[in-house]
Amino acid sequence: MLFVSDTNIPSSLAAGNALSSLSLLFPDTTIYIPPTVYQELKMGLERGQTHLNIVLEWIVTRHISILELLETEQQMIESLPNKLNRGEREAIALAKNRQGLLLCNDKRAVRYCQQQGIENIDLPYLLRLFWTRQIFTRTQLEQLIEKMAQVENLVLKQTVLDKIFFQQA
Repeated sequence: MLFVSDTNIPSSLAAGNALSSLSLLFPDTTIYIPPTVYQELKMGLERGQTHLNIVLEWIVTRHISILELLETEQQMIESLPNKLNRGEREAIALAKNRQGLLLCNDKRAVRYCQQQGIENIDLPYLLRLFWTRQIFTRTQLEQLIEKMAQVENLVLKQTVLDKIFFQQA
């Protein structure tokens, strides 16, 4: 399956020094990003978000690859909601057209994908997978969440945290 990501998932994981955990969760999988997401990452680094260095290193080492859009995908972008930024629209177009899985944490983009039947994983679900597949202990995952909050001002509500750590009987 093709994995396509928006900017926010790799950025948040890099903020928590946990980008390599994607390889543990999805071994032998390349994560693809559209060109605009690559530009967003470079601009973030220029604005001083030094944690993005690791994401750009992953692009150099091909753990993350830039995927150019086909003409049909370029046209598809124009039909997507304008309230989504260009990077999100490009990632959605790639995931939809190539039957991929979208990694995205933008609520509007995730809601759109759910309405359109586009497979997606948001950050809370990804964090839950890290925990349920025992990539992180609860304590390690709590520390990761705290680090993401410090670096990116990411705030997860208690209801979201409860879903991440929900114990099934």
